[in-house]
Amino acid sequence: MKENVNGVDLYYHKLGKGAPLLLLHGHHLDGGMFDKIVAPLSLYYTVYVLDMRGHGLSAGDGAEHYQTEVEDVHTFIEQLGIEGCYCFGFDAGGLVAMMLASRYPHLFKKMIVAGVFVNGAGIRPYHYLTEGFHRFLRLDRDSRVELTESFMSEDSLKKIVTPTLCVVGEKDWVKVEHVRWYSQLMQNGRLILMPRQTHDSYTVKSLKLLDLIKEFCK
Repeated sequence: MKENVNGVDLYYHKLGKGAPLLLLHGHHLDGGMFDKIVAPLSLYYTVYVLDMRGHGLSAGDGAEHYQTEVEDVHTFIEQLGIEGCYCFGFDAGGLVAMMLASRYPHLFKKMIVAGVFVNGAGIRPYHYLTEGFHRFLRLDRDSRVELTESFMSEDSLKKIVTPTLCVVGEKDWVKVEHVRWYSQLMQNGRLILMPRQTHDSYTVKSLKLLDLIKEFCK
């Protein structure tokens, strides 16, 4: 299905019955990262899998700023009438969800964010090299936005009242201590550590978070 959002046709997949659950993918990915988990989740929720602009089957170019993705997701939620939904966001999708929750306290009933960093101190040095390669040599817009705009102030983090699980892999390039730090700033945040997992091993085409999502969002 497609929904025209802020002048761009965004593709989304909808499956299941029950309370709405929105899945937001990370940069360099699309909604296909959730392929394994959508069907089992649809037994409990109405699952909405959105492709951000310029990703997957959505039209347009990738957003030049996080603010564009924030506005797209907010408008999408309003137009489909799913305010108060549950949300699972990975990587950039998780940061977008946190930015939205900071501004709109009642937009999400609960949310799970995985592999998210909110300032430059939150990632390991080797990831700067990887994303820098994509940014400067491949002119990758996702990499540029990630390296220059992945920031939330302490004040904006403290405004998040939505019950939130902040998930990170033990071997992630996002630092565990960084996720612990911002989860404690959030009013209802909690750190969840995934043992032996890398940045995307437990999220991309994986069932490893299925039970966690079901238990938290029931």
